[in-house]
Amino acid sequence: MPWYAIQTKPNKERSVQAALDQLGFEVYCPRIGKPLRGVKGLRWKEAALFPGYLFARFDFARDYPRLRWRPGLVRVVVSGATPLAVTEATLASVRQIEKEGTRRLLRPVRWKPGARVRVVQGPFTGFEGSVSMTLGGGDRVRILLELFRRQAALECDPGLLQPLASAGGG
Repeated sequence: MPWYAIQTKPNKERSVQAALDQLGFEVYCPRIGKPLRGVKGLRWKEAALFPGYLFARFDFARDYPRLRWRPGLVRVVVSGATPLAVTEATLASVRQIEKEGTRRLLRPVRWKPGARVRVVQGPFTGFEGSVSMTLGGGDRVRILLELFRRQAALECDPGLLQPLASAGGG
């Protein structure tokens, strides 16, 4: 059976995962540790690698009517009217990102929103996107990549990015 990307309502990945688990579906919601700075210093909080998305393995024609109306589930990611199956290779790349984690701190780097970048290390090597925002005082950067034929946010270490020349050749 193929895997599909499922969009959830904001911060509902865990509840949708639990509901689909209860129905007997194989579900994967990749998680990473995010640094939180507070009065007591640096702490780590677990968060979804792709906020608002998770993956589930099921037979679309047979199982979609059973899972469609689960609270918190928005839809299965589609292209036109066709649900997009996620390949095992893509999931292996996502698992590698999750395994590598984000617990290592890098020196803060300031990226300007809109800056074009290329991922130069890790499973997303070669993907290009634009900076959405800098997070955690520069420890993380959110970039927008083209994934699943849609724009998707990816939070990564600034050291994995290379700036691209602007369209004007600068």
